[in-house]
Amino acid sequence: MPRIDEERRRVWLRSLRRFKDGMKVRAKMGILHAYCQQVAAERRGKHGWSAPHWDHEKWVTYLYTCIRDGEFPPRLLIAFIETAEVTFLNPRLQPTVEGTLEAVDLVCRQQSKQLRQKFGVFL
Repeated sequence: MPRIDEERRRVWLRSLRRFKDGMKVRAKMGILHAYCQQVAAERRGKHGWSAPHWDHEKWVTYLYTCIRDGEFPPRLLIAFIETAEVTFLNPRLQPTVEGTLEAVDLVCRQQSKQLRQKFGVFL
């Protein structure tokens, strides 16, 4: 079992909490809704939708730097929105703000180990 650096773990948890709170603030301000509409408009009439591969190292590193620095660039917000609704069975379903916040939780949970490694939690 890996040893844990408690100070870095606190930094990780604090940063993650701030990041998720920042996403919720952007949802309340309507920023995510505007991007949801943009992604929905781009997807209309397309048969293949794009969504980021969160397991890829470049996305994990990008997410890590955004969480660490408390940044919310449009590229990251759109990536979460694209992740929120990627069903091909019902193309009328478009991404929602609620789905986007769920996607943030899901991605952070799935990539938790890699993110914690980047934060230096494990000794």
